[in-house]
Amino acid sequence: MGPKITTNMSDDQVRVMLWMVPRSLATAVLRSMSNLDNVKLINEPFVCAASLGPDRVTSWNDEAIKILDKTLESLAGDASDHKQYTFSWVKESLLEAPYTGKDVVFCKDTSASLVGKLNCIPKGYRHTFIIRHPNKVYKSWKDVVTKLAAGEQESLGLDTMLKMSGAEGYGYEEHYRLYEHVISMGIETDPVIIDADDLQTNPEGTLRKYCEAVGIKYSDKLLSWAANQDAAEDWSMAELQLKGHKMVGTYTAAFESVGFKKADNMDPPARSELSDDILKCVDYAMPFYEKMLAKKIISIDNSTHRVRISCT
Repeated sequence: MGPKITTNMSDDQVRVMLWMVPRSLATAVLRSMSNLDNVKLINEPFVCAASLGPDRVTSWNDEAIKILDKTLESLAGDASDHKQYTFSWVKESLLEAPYTGKDVVFCKDTSASLVGKLNCIPKGYRHTFIIRHPNKVYKSWKDVVTKLAAGEQESLGLDTMLKMSGAEGYGYEEHYRLYEHVISMGIETDPVIIDADDLQTNPEGTLRKYCEAVGIKYSDKLLSWAANQDAAEDWSMAELQLKGHKMVGTYTAAFESVGFKKADNMDPPARSELSDDILKCVDYAMPFYEKMLAKKIISIDNSTHRVRISCT
């Protein structure tokens, strides 16, 4: 549990950040939280600031940026709200807004989007993390990135494209470094970590413990929801991000889902099924994943426990 945070926000209002690596079922968690009463949901505002807004961070070469800009311009149409998504605007005007009358403010975002911007961590929030096995993360991530890539950039490996997007540590190192940062700065003494696999195999136990840890009143309503391709209409989310989803299906699985369904095979893809560029990301990420896995929250006998798991 983290220290009590004193802010000018309502003492009865709970604010939670769920930090993620992409493709870790975080959108399904947001769909789950949408069943809470009096909730404000915010989706990936720092992703927008880092990739689409005036403060965009990228290491793409000039030609690739021209191609990317042309693609975004064509996609945007009359969408323009992403132009206000500076890092400071996201922190001060979006995340730290009062939201009077809301019992819960819940936001999910990627840790990698805060590289070099840790001063923009919003005040008044509990900071939590979700993890997923790297073999699952990067296989799914490559599918999305390949669809988003433009022109000749499609031939680049996932490892190269992630570095060019600013994720030097392929997203997982940034995830772990943010986890370390909130501890070292006294923002959270023991940040809550949940595992995507646990959400699929034991959603009730995992969500009960998660809610207990962050101060959200648990309800069985969190376990199921209706399939809805327009689910994000009630979220605070840049229109261009939503258009991007409609183009490549970023959130399709989450929007078509009706709960945290257990897969027929929960094992991660075998290494033999993964391309060399994915394996490069996996091998780099695994030590960071294992450190966070050892700290994840699990449900045993209706109590919150931390377990250390040997992954050797």
